[in-house]
Amino acid sequence: MRKITALLILIVSIVLLGSSMNQSFVTKIKFEKYFDHLNPQSVQESALFKAAFVHSDKWDYGDLYGVSFLPQYKFKLEPFKEYPYKPGRKSTNKVLYIIGDSYLADKTLSGAFDAFDNVIFLDRRFGFGPIKLDTTKQNYLIMEFSERNLNGYDIDKTFEIRWTTNDIRSAVNVSNKPLPGGPPLPHESIFERLGRIIFHKDLSRNLELILFDNKLATPFKEAKASLNYQLFDRVANEVVVSTDKKRLLFNTTIDTSSVQSAFRPKTEHGIDSIINNLDIAKNYYLSIGFKKVFLSVIPNPVSVYDDKRMPYNHLLERVEQKTDLTVIPLYNIFKADNRNLFYRSDSHWNPQGLDTWVNEANKVLTSSVN
Repeated sequence: MRKITALLILIVSIVLLGSSMNQSFVTKIKFEKYFDHLNPQSVQESALFKAAFVHSDKWDYGDLYGVSFLPQYKFKLEPFKEYPYKPGRKSTNKVLYIIGDSYLADKTLSGAFDAFDNVIFLDRRFGFGPIKLDTTKQNYLIMEFSERNLNGYDIDKTFEIRWTTNDIRSAVNVSNKPLPGGPPLPHESIFERLGRIIFHKDLSRNLELILFDNKLATPFKEAKASLNYQLFDRVANEVVVSTDKKRLLFNTTIDTSSVQSAFRPKTEHGIDSIINNLDIAKNYYLSIGFKKVFLSVIPNPVSVYDDKRMPYNHLLERVEQKTDLTVIPLYNIFKADNRNLFYRSDSHWNPQGLDTWVNEANKVLTSSVN
């Protein structure tokens, strides 16, 4: 009996280890756990996954709740409003591109802006490009950043693939010529592949996802988190409780050892460096055919709701004042708004925050392109 038990444990362990090394399988599990509600058909077709891997509620209540599990900040996230095409609208022959981050990812903005027939979003966090514009249209661009991501922005360090000067000179970026192929991928030996599999950098995280990231474990995680907070005033490293105790905040926007901190002193030289990098990006986008480039910076939640906890560096305002890009201003509007514009258990804005941005962006865009 002992031998059978040991053999079963060994088999289960090998299966778990193998599953954790298979990144495509882990990605599938992650989608099933976190995002199946976005695709009802997927839910129906994945009963086996549902039976084997219990759904996680980690992201249902916000990314900051999902790493802290503090039960007093377990707020169900509201769904975002969609901005479909308005019936009867006339064509403007204008297209708006947005290169942005998680604040605008997965949003339906196709009919959000009166001056444009369509909105195309490109996620800076992932590889894309090179951008090939339709020259029969007038193309405009918003460079959108969360405040913390302005620090260290450099278009050369993004995942965006760009046209070369020769490509632009040859009009490859606006023609029907095939995209130039990239360099051949480096050959990987069998030993290198085995080493990459055995010493998988995400192995521990993948095992935790498969074994413990599910609804069954949530009450235990909440009990542990609550005890640590009440007895020792300790929370997960990624999270800080706001001064008024009303919300969770992203620690990297607070901890002054982080370059993304809203309280880390920022010299004029540092501001000038950001301005220079924005200018390099703007000049590139203009060179490939955009008629105008706008800048939109989304404030950190801490900059709006907890900026008095330490001396605030006012990065956002200082950049907006010095850049020659047309700015879609938001900080003062958010500060003056009595409504809550950010989720209390997530690092992003809520539907009211997004709607406020859409309204302000619409004003600036309409006055600038008409």
